[in-house]
Amino acid sequence: MDPERSDKEVHWKGQSRVQKLCHWCGKLQESGMPHFQACSRCKEVIYCVSYYLSCDILRGCELDVFQQVATFKKWHSSHSSVLRHAIICALDLGNTPSNADTKILFFQVELKPDHAQLQSGQKYHPVDGFDMTRDEARDMLGPSGGTEILKSNLVNHDHMKKKGGLGVTPLILEAHGLVDIVNIPLPRGSKESASIHGLGPKLGMFNH
Repeated sequence: MDPERSDKEVHWKGQSRVQKLCHWCGKLQESGMPHFQACSRCKEVIYCVSYYLSCDILRGCELDVFQQVATFKKWHSSHSSVLRHAIICALDLGNTPSNADTKILFFQVELKPDHAQLQSGQKYHPVDGFDMTRDEARDMLGPSGGTEILKSNLVNHDHMKKKGGLGVTPLILEAHGLVDIVNIPLPRGSKESASIHGLGPKLGMFNH
């Protein structure tokens, strides 16, 4: 890959695109059926047509909660490259790539006071964050079904490592009292990324 190319010109192929399954529900692409659509922002993942129609959790939510979830997802999907660099730096993957096997990053974000006047990619800012082990993450997310999500991620992680990358790390994001787990593919060359792009400047990009 040409190092002179910007992040906006590169779209990492996530596990759902590799295996042709829905990023959220895990449904496989069926022969003769409409192709799953790639996320219009990150281009890394694909979704089945019926996902949002069949999701019992979101379908049963109040309208304002549904809108909050949609706004939150729209925000973090527009910052995939920033979040990837944050993970690389925070977990020190440039020096210790094995951390991708055992550690997970957690971010708590909040709406900015003037979020109503801001575009979707500028509405939130991080207020807290820390790393934890996969075991700690399972304990924290267990009651909400997080154990199965993390187990599935580990399969995807191992698959991507065999393809030559560092794997796929689950990033845990919290906003509005809700938790979203986002699978972030980790490329080769993380040491160079960590040395060139510090964690602070990358998180500052949330404000732009």
